[in-house]
Amino acid sequence: MIRDSIKHRVESVQAAGKRFEDQLRPQLDKASAELKKVLTNLGADVSEPRSLSEVVSQIRSKNPTFRELTVRLDVATYDLRKKLWWDANMMTAYVTDKAEKTYEADVRPKLTEAHQRAESEARRFLEQVRELAPRRLSGESAKLAHEEAPKEA
Repeated sequence: MIRDSIKHRVESVQAAGKRFEDQLRPQLDKASAELKKVLTNLGADVSEPRSLSEVVSQIRSKNPTFRELTVRLDVATYDLRKKLWWDANMMTAYVTDKAEKTYEADVRPKLTEAHQRAESEARRFLEQVRELAPRRLSGESAKLAHEEAPKEA
């Protein structure tokens, strides 16, 4: 029984890991392609796997001054920066739209219902107070009249 439960949980975790990898893999592939473009524009040869020190030495040899490096880096990352800016704006618009729709569909009706319920409870409470007030006043006036009446000894 416990073994089956553990086995089921392990399979569940493995399936979740597989789904996560399937969702993440295309994004990693895009990021890898963009990094290769940037490194190529900076002067590195990334056609075959190389060590980081080789890539850095290639970039240094193609960009001997800091100014040349910054200019090439700016040019190399321009398209990527514009894509990221565009994607961020579109994601923001998408999330805002989803939030507005969720608010209109789920949150607003619940808030309206809670507001109406609170108003009706407040009205009912005020009506009860108004009903009790005359009884209390008539009870107090009778008490006052009884206290003010001359006492016979």
